[in-house]
Amino acid sequence: MPYRVAIVGSGTAGPAAGIFLARAGHEVTLFERAEEELAVGAGFLLQPTGLAVLRELGLEEEVLAVTQRIDGLYCEAGSGKVLLDLNYGELEEGLFGLGTHRLSLLGILLKALRSAGAGIRWGAEMVEMSEEKEGRFLSSAEGEREGPFDLVLLCDGARSRLRDQTGIAARVDQYPWGALWFMGKRTPEFVPNCLWQAVGTTRELCGFLPTGTDDDLLSLFWSVPLDKPLPSLAEWKAEVLRVVPRAEGFLKQVTSINQLQRASYHDVRMTQWHGDGVAILGDAAHALSPQLGQGINLALVDAATLAECLAELPLAGALMSYTRRRKKHVGFYQFATRWTTPFFQSDHVWLGTLRDLAFPVGMKIPYVRKEMVATMAGLKTGPFSRLTAGDLAR
Repeated sequence: MPYRVAIVGSGTAGPAAGIFLARAGHEVTLFERAEEELAVGAGFLLQPTGLAVLRELGLEEEVLAVTQRIDGLYCEAGSGKVLLDLNYGELEEGLFGLGTHRLSLLGILLKALRSAGAGIRWGAEMVEMSEEKEGRFLSSAEGEREGPFDLVLLCDGARSRLRDQTGIAARVDQYPWGALWFMGKRTPEFVPNCLWQAVGTTRELCGFLPTGTDDDLLSLFWSVPLDKPLPSLAEWKAEVLRVVPRAEGFLKQVTSINQLQRASYHDVRMTQWHGDGVAILGDAAHALSPQLGQGINLALVDAATLAECLAELPLAGALMSYTRRRKKHVGFYQFATRWTTPFFQSDHVWLGTLRDLAFPVGMKIPYVRKEMVATMAGLKTGPFSRLTAGDLAR
């Protein structure tokens, strides 16, 4: 039975879910408050889990064309001690990540969404949701009413306005630390196939991610406390170079502090991700710190899982199954991210000392090292369980 589906939000989960459902014969309309296709933020790391969903959608080749293959993660302390040196191939042959930009992925998803026959409404900020006999209705900030819909997917981010109207309990906390982002031309000091990071204390974290495209771009992120004003350009560069001297050539591309984008992050906790005729996906359901690089990947798996549930079960049962199937995977990364983040972004400097002692030791223990790689790849579903390549092949 085809459903009338409204999707609120054009981040990652929304367009991906829309493609799955439109191709399955459902009537899909996506509502986005932005006036045009514009993705904020710099680069992100597409993990094997997210790539598997894009492969299922038939979009792998398009994605590979605008991304940079990432074979592993390298992180060193200011002392020069190697904290992490992980390679995807250590876990399973053929696994890799992809560095890319949100706008690149969004463009591919929206093109496929249109081709699947879904409608896209730009400049439509949905602020109210109501349930009536005919189904669910959405109302925009301009007072326009849309509906009825059999199913509404909330994919409008950590600060979702409609999430509270579902009646499902949610706790939303802003992390005290965010990041400054910049994207520029990659310089020779940074290899093209590695996410390279350096840390000082827990107050200094810097990362460089090759971001693909024909321009050979590199994304820089620098950890910042949100309760303090931005430093001057000279002060900021001096702080970065104290931790990453090799970045001097790359930083020459930054000539104004206004070239840096400031990002904040939230932690969203919910008891379930569905209600009567409603499903919540992506950051609206389970936003977390970007420390483990899983946000967009979890969102893509949300979309694939929901579509699978709707193909197998009637609506009410499908929504219940969606929450149940996503619990372990999402739950592990919510816990792991909350536990890991203070070691890299916090005012607890003593945790940095502990980190610099413990991480190199863990790297030398084969079982621990393998679990580190599995965590990086987005495959963990619990302390002693994980997905396999076969699971990703679906």
